[in-house]
Formats: sequence, structure tokens, C-alpha cells
Amino acid sequence: MNKSQMLQDMILNEICSGRWKPGDPIPSRNQLCRKYKCSRNTVERAVSSLKQRGVLISNQGGSTRVSQHSGRQNAAGPSDLFVVSGTLHEHSEREIRELFFPDLESSINVRAIRETDLLRHMDIVSRPGAAMIWVTPAVDSLWFMAHLERADVPQLLINRNYLHYNFAGTDSSASIRKGMEWLRGVAGPECALVSGCADLARPYLAERLIAFYETAAVLNMSLRPEHIQVMPVLDLPAQVSEIGNRLFASGHTPAGIVVLDSRITVSLVTLGHTYGKTPGRDYCLLTYDFLPELCKYDGIGMLRQQNEKLYLESQRWLLDGYAEKRLPFHSAIPAELITAAPEETVPETPSFC
Repeated sequence: MNKSQMLQDMILNEICSGRWKPGDPIPSRNQLCRKYKCSRNTVERAVSSLKQRGVLISNQGGSTRVSQHSGRQNAAGPSDLFVVSGTLHEHSEREIRELFFPDLESSINVRAIRETDLLRHMDIVSRPGAAMIWVTPAVDSLWFMAHLERADVPQLLINRNYLHYNFAGTDSSASIRKGMEWLRGVAGPECALVSGCADLARPYLAERLIAFYETAAVLNMSLRPEHIQVMPVLDLPAQVSEIGNRLFASGHTPAGIVVLDSRITVSLVTLGHTYGKTPGRDYCLLTYDFLPELCKYDGIGMLRQQNEKLYLESQRWLLDGYAEKRLPFHSAIPAELITAAPEETVPETPSFC
């Protein structure tokens, strides 16, 4: 964020906090320079940008004031939609529309932006008429969300639930409850837990771990301390080898295994074969996410996140007026439990945790 953008954010904060009310004159350019310790050129650029966005207004020769409509700049509804993610910028506008807004009128612009490139587009995405769809945003983008909130830009988060922001995501509790009920039915109450640790890069693991322990208590699952394998994934081959040794080389392999981190699953099943352990015969396994290479095995349940439904919630958020009216929007969709090779092809949608 450059100095002009930082100053815009501070001015927006003054307005959003109510210290500068609609119709009030803002401090003079020189006063702004002294207050925020910046150059006159920086102040002029920041004020000019906020005037273009309709936040500030001024008559020729008069003082600059806070716009009467600064609190709700986008009364007509969004006209420019930005889909922010780590990879969707590689898709064409047509593909983005098909994924997120298949029924959206063509007059509304749709554009995908890589999350790491947002700073270069700050002025564009902060303008009146903009709306933001965040697809699995990183925790370190929270400051940018706060900036957009002060600029009155409606936002929807896909598969991330941060603070008070609107979101559409997988219902971890309902998904794991469904999966563990199946696992208990086929393997009995005994189970092991395998997962990476929740961290800033994978905050969703925290929700899954909490849901697992809550469900294990409700279903009266039997969980031995030595069968709890939760650790940071720093060296995947070495750690899968360690986990496999504890679960498969011991005198007693747990009847059920729950894997909450899909990075581990395929390697763990493959390693099990080296110990003569086959899913469906020696143990049953529940894993998050759909892994096609595991469809050939019996005794494996996969919780496929319904990304195609999550993406379409963006259209409902937009067309049903949630974005325009700034209404709360919280949508939780359970994962689909797959316990056998699907007869039909599973929808090929870009998959994010």
C-alpha cells in the first residue's frame, strides 16, 4: 500500500467511525499534511481519489466535504465483480461466470484477480459499484478486507469464516458428523485421528479438529492417546512414515481412521500396503476431500466439498440483494459423503480447502 492509499484508508476510517460526518468539511490540505505527517502531493492524490469515488465532494472554490452518500455509495447495486483467489485469475471471464454467476446479466463486469496482486488494483476494487468475492482468502488479507469495508465495498468469503464477514463455506460439523456416523457403522467405535496442525496457512483444520472431538464425544468413540497423530506437516514422506509405523506396525491397527488433512491420505493408504494392511479388510478410513485414486478401495469414505454449490452461493448473495443491501449472509453446505466409486463423474470444479 503506497502513501496515498494509506492516507485514503485513514480518511475512510475517520468517516466510518463517525468523527467526520456526512456534510462536514474535512481539514484543510495543510492540516492533513501535519496530522498525518505526509507531503502535500500525497494529500492531493488521496483527496482526488476519494472525490472520484464519491466519498468526498467539493464545489469550485469551496471547501472539501464528506459526501452525504458516503455511508452507502453503491445504492444501485454492484456493477463490477472481482473474484479474488490464488489461481482463478488463470480462468477466462466466461469460465468465471459459469462457475460463479451463470444467470448474471452480461452488463455486469466480472474479473478475476490473483490475491497477491491486490495492492496493484486497490483503487479499482475500492470504487463505487465494486463487489468482492474472496475464494479461500489468506489470513493476511484481513487488513485489505477491513479497507474495503471502510470503502463500503460488499464482500463474500468462500470457504473461509473470518470475523464478521459474510461467507459461504463447507459445514465442517455436519460433514464430520455424517462421516463419523458412517465410520462407526462399518468399523465400530474405535478410531484414530490423523491431521496436520491448524495454522495461519490452513485455518480450516481448526474447525475440522474441533468438529472431530465434539463428534467423537457425542458418538462415544474410543480414541487411544497413541492413535492421535496431529502434527505440523513439514516433511510429508518422513511424517507419513512415522504415522504409518504407529498405526500399522503396532500390534493393533485401529479399526477406523479419520484423516482431516488430505495431503496425508493417499500416502498413508499406500504405506499401509507395505505393512500388509488393506482398507476395507484391515481397517476403514474417512478422509476429507474427494481423492479419485482411492475410489477403487472398499472401506473408504470421502467427504467431498461441494465447491460447485459454494461458488453458486455468490450468485444468490448478489441477485437476492444481500450485496446491494449489505445484509448478513452466512451459508454452510455439508460435504457429500462418498463411500463407493461414483456412477457419474464428480463435477470438475477448481478445488480449494
